[in-house]
Amino acid sequence: MRLSKEDEFSHVESNSITMQRMLLRAYAQEHFPDAEVIEFADDGYTGTNFERPGVQSLLEQVKDLRINCIIVKDFSRFARDYIELGSYLEQIFPFMGVRFISVNDGYDSADYKGSVADLDVNFKNLLNDLYSKDLSVKVKASLRSIKEQGNFVGSEAPFGYRKDPENRHRLLIEEDEAKVVRRIFSMYEGGMSSVQIAKVLNEEGVKTPAQVRVEKGLRTFHPKNGIYLWQHTVIVRMLKNRAYRGDLVQGTIECRTLRGKKKAVDPEHWIVMENHHEPIIEPELFDRIQERFSRRGTWHRSDGHVLVGWLKCGCCGRILRHCTKGHPYYWCAAKNQNGLTGCVARAEDFFLEEVLTLRLQEHIMELGESRRLLEAEKDAARKKLDELRTKCRETERAIAENREKRMQNYERYVLGGGSFDADADEGKRLAELLKELKGQLRAAEDEVLRLEKEAGYEVFGVKKLTPELMDEYFEEIVVRAEDDVEIAWKK
Repeated sequence: MRLSKEDEFSHVESNSITMQRMLLRAYAQEHFPDAEVIEFADDGYTGTNFERPGVQSLLEQVKDLRINCIIVKDFSRFARDYIELGSYLEQIFPFMGVRFISVNDGYDSADYKGSVADLDVNFKNLLNDLYSKDLSVKVKASLRSIKEQGNFVGSEAPFGYRKDPENRHRLLIEEDEAKVVRRIFSMYEGGMSSVQIAKVLNEEGVKTPAQVRVEKGLRTFHPKNGIYLWQHTVIVRMLKNRAYRGDLVQGTIECRTLRGKKKAVDPEHWIVMENHHEPIIEPELFDRIQERFSRRGTWHRSDGHVLVGWLKCGCCGRILRHCTKGHPYYWCAAKNQNGLTGCVARAEDFFLEEVLTLRLQEHIMELGESRRLLEAEKDAARKKLDELRTKCRETERAIAENREKRMQNYERYVLGGGSFDADADEGKRLAELLKELKGQLRAAEDEVLRLEKEAGYEVFGVKKLTPELMDEYFEEIVVRAEDDVEIAWKK
């Protein structure tokens, strides 16, 4: 069963979860009275993709061979993407031995064993996909119109505010949260940095916005390690949030295609309503703080180290940062920001690479993949060697053509016209290129010979970590110290 906000927008009562449940229960009782029935529901999720908890749980049980028949009210309850739905109906479910029934569409995959579904089934799937795209445009236009009228349409009010029970598009101050917001602005105006503010709030045990929302039943998300901590990035976002000066800013991100990713919108296209609600922070104070941000400038970092983004702190679970000053090392920012003594203070990247390379070699030996990796590297080396040989032949051919052209120019020069040095520079460039290519060719030949010799050894070890190897073998890397690393391997 599935119900999305788009279905609510269309006001079709028969699409409600209750009506779907009644229909499907009655169908199952009539046709499969002795079967074990399990319900899966996605309430409030779009059917344009499969990133829904109910359908994911269903598919997991299909993989575990615990389900052999799926019943839906109509195709659109399972999916509106006609291409993906077609893959499940015609390939995945038949392969897994799963029968699929769509009650209102009169479809039962048992009627199509060994053949493809009728044209009307595929046409319905296509119409569902087009309907979803058309409805998406209408919903976006409707929401934008609501925003332009000055109505708040966010799923959650900013920390420090709550939705008016009598008008959910209106914001009211939540005083216990507003006190924390005022204090953060006051501390920043007093000269403290966002890092220092986060550290003080954590030391005093002040509840984070996420923790407050969980306790009020507005969220169900819990951090993996169970520890709620103020982060300096949260502080910065709050200090820049114009909602606290009484302005309503919406439309800052958008999804430009039906199943695309959300992207930031240019500020000139934001929907801004000034003096929309009661401010928590005086506009003059808010503007002074924005001036301080503008004086700070922007810091950009570019770091191509192979382990960047992979290493997690064994204490707080945060991604370790990479410092490139002096002897490059990884460290956890929470150690300074939140005062967590167990967080990683320093782990040199050289030693971490050594440890991970050794562990990967051992893992590859256990998997018995040494030969496969060796053959893959040999194939790549041979391919590179063939490419260099081809380039050398092409360059030698170009040199010969250049030499012949210069000879023709010389003959014309002797007869009283032209310049026989017209292509001399091109000839020198080609000669230098050929010299460089031959050097690369010798190195490539040596590499192939080395790999051929290694084929005689029982074990072929990884010499260096690469992004490809990281993606292929590593699931998660937890670091407590340079020599204390826990690895979760991909299965």
